Amino acid sequence: MTVYFLVVRYLKDDDLPDSSTDVTAVGAEAFGELLGMPADHLVDVYPLTQEHAERVRQLTGIALDLEKYDYFLEPEAD
Repeated sequence: MTVYFLVVRYLKDDDLPDSSTDVTAVGAEAFGELLGMPADHLVDVYPLTQEHAERVRQLTGIALDLEKYDYFLEPEAD
């Protein structure tokens, strides 16, 4: 089983994603550190907040516009 990591962006108060970016290359370990949990526990959808914004930018190059959008780290398995 392969796990992929996506940063998914939603317009505030919208249920459909506006965009999705595959950030699997960053690695589960880095996302585990970002979220404060072991990498093998990343099995849920995790909101990305202002607390995470700078590190997400450093790891992925994605600047979070938290005024306009909600962002989530979404692991997906195939």
